[in-house]
Amino acid sequence: MRRARGFTLVEIMVALGVFAIVSVAVYGRIGEILQQTVGLETRTLATWVAQNRMSALALEVRGSTDPVPTGQRTDVVTLAGRSWRVQVEISATSDPELRRVEIEVQPGDLAADAEKASDGASLVGFVGRY
Repeated sequence: MRRARGFTLVEIMVALGVFAIVSVAVYGRIGEILQQTVGLETRTLATWVAQNRMSALALEVRGSTDPVPTGQRTDVVTLAGRSWRVQVEISATSDPELRRVEIEVQPGDLAADAEKASDGASLVGFVGRY
């Protein structure tokens, strides 16, 4: 009489236990990767918003005889179906025709959430009257 060969119940239970532990670790890592991907997308879009605002300021003074006025501005813009809070601070430099521009961009829906403050972007540049 031949004896049937196969896995015992204990072997199957150990294999299922190992599989469960590995599955939990992989599932947790996938969640972290998704959070990082969303954060990267948000920071990339915020950078685009800041660059667009800097380009718009440079175009404002093109052909004008006056430099960009100094001061602070806060706007809300829409890009990629999302709202963004844009804070622009324009200050004078030693050259009367050159302005220092600091732009801070935060997601509009997360602006009040202190934990997500790192998901924005900031840009510093100069705009001159040419």
